[in-house]
Amino acid sequence: MGSRVQPWVALGGLLLSVIVVEHPVFDNGFVYDDVDMIEWGEVIHDPSQIWTLYGKNTMYAAASQRDVEQIVDTYRPVTMMSFFWDSALSGRHPWAYHLTNLVMHLLCTTLVFALVRLFLGREAWPFALLGAAWFAFSPHANTAHIWINGRSDLFVTFFGLAAVLLWRHAVGLRDWPRAVLMLASSALFFLGLLSKEVLIAALLPLLLWPDSAPDLTWTRRIARCGGFVVTVGFYLALRAWVLGGTGVNGGAERTRTAIAYLAPLELEGLLGALYPRRLYLRFISDEFAALSTAGLVSLTALVLLIATALLVLRRRLPLVSWGVLWFASCLAPVAIIAAVLWPGFGRYLYLPSVGLAVALASLAQQTYARLPRMRAVLVTAAAVYLGVLAFSVRGWIRDFRSEETLYLSTIAQNPEGAHGYGWLGLAHAGRGRFDEAVGPLAVAHRLAPDVPRYPLQLLQAFIQTDRLVAAHNLAEEAATRYEGESEAFHLFLLDRSHMNDPRQATFQALECLRKSPGSTGCGDAFTHLMTQHPRRVEHLAAAHAWLQRPEFSDVRRQTAPLIESLP
Repeated sequence: MGSRVQPWVALGGLLLSVIVVEHPVFDNGFVYDDVDMIEWGEVIHDPSQIWTLYGKNTMYAAASQRDVEQIVDTYRPVTMMSFFWDSALSGRHPWAYHLTNLVMHLLCTTLVFALVRLFLGREAWPFALLGAAWFAFSPHANTAHIWINGRSDLFVTFFGLAAVLLWRHAVGLRDWPRAVLMLASSALFFLGLLSKEVLIAALLPLLLWPDSAPDLTWTRRIARCGGFVVTVGFYLALRAWVLGGTGVNGGAERTRTAIAYLAPLELEGLLGALYPRRLYLRFISDEFAALSTAGLVSLTALVLLIATALLVLRRRLPLVSWGVLWFASCLAPVAIIAAVLWPGFGRYLYLPSVGLAVALASLAQQTYARLPRMRAVLVTAAAVYLGVLAFSVRGWIRDFRSEETLYLSTIAQNPEGAHGYGWLGLAHAGRGRFDEAVGPLAVAHRLAPDVPRYPLQLLQAFIQTDRLVAAHNLAEEAATRYEGESEAFHLFLLDRSHMNDPRQATFQALECLRKSPGSTGCGDAFTHLMTQHPRRVEHLAAAHAWLQRPEFSDVRRQTAPLIESLP
């Protein structure tokens, strides 16, 4: 077999092994956002909406999320367009969506092989194959294609790597071929940005591309990346115009939290990529919040120490240093999400893992060359490691078969954690299976009593299953526990007491207004008690009495216009 053909035959074998290992994904259904956007949504099933998405936030496709403030407003029209093709093929059945995802994963694996081979040299293709195999079977990264709606990471990686490979080819050319290829690479980079905004973070490692030319100044580095820089500027302008601003919500406080969480995020991400944990709902934001200031400072110091070591070793291990830089840069934007509710790494490691594939392949090449007597051991260790990863991926695919299997797996891995029970209960409630939702939601509320989202849904499950005594007890507990999240509990208690206890009903309406100022539901309920209720005179008298209390001073100002207008 010719030396030119052999690497691609080996790559074909790797891609075939990926298909063999991961084909059970076609037995999987919809999980997480898939349900809202594909199974219940309408936008992606209406071809007339294709071009509409270029002028909308990505969450426009998920009806229940359109009016919900997001941590980061996403703008990913290229990724979203792919769903229309899948819908045309299989409608609300998942097979076409999984097919697109698996094909994209295979294409990304091919581009990783090409990138690593570009770095290491054509003859070092076995090590490029090793890096591509690690990328192909990395369980966390595989979540990008196992979970259908994780595909934005597939598309951004595909277009981003295609742009980088074309750019590197163009750098060695002159005149019009160079100009044409540079323009084409910028166009691919733009498609990557329209797939997912995190590709912006790849600019730094591209500027610091590990060249051997000693006369490569910063000016020349910036000049040859000029097309990417201009493309990013154009994308940011377009994004700001469509979203009406930067699209990053939460203000300075969230930004400070994201910066504080950056060091543990990078370390956890690195550990998760190399040694994946089979636990999908960790809610790392909660774990980071539990760290002390001293802990955060220590982790930040550790990250800085590692960065310093890589800087010192950049001449001896240039590709290792560059690969870790790519990983850290492309993972850093996730810190914004880590500052709030976030169920774990998963697909967020897909694009960053490209850098680790480069670093691991380079490290393997150098270790293999320096330890000739250990080569058999090294090859065996690499094969075993890849085998363990492939076996793990198969297990992850099985766990993602449905929402129920996913959350039950989380419970099995962490039986003392609330989130597996909570999300299982939320999934049952979302499908109208309220009897089945009660048990896991009650456990979640017991394990995490300070988290309001579980009792909020548990209250609805109690009401839907006519467990009104249990609902009343839960509402009384929750109404006093939660500030700003207690509207539903106060309104339920108001409804339960409005006929037989005007004083208690009025108190609940006023408490609702105190804890949720400006709430339409609380305001309408209070107005109804004062103006339309059969016992409105008694409710008005009770309101006058309650409003004399100092804790209701702000509510007094809110309700004054209505009360003063009454006879």
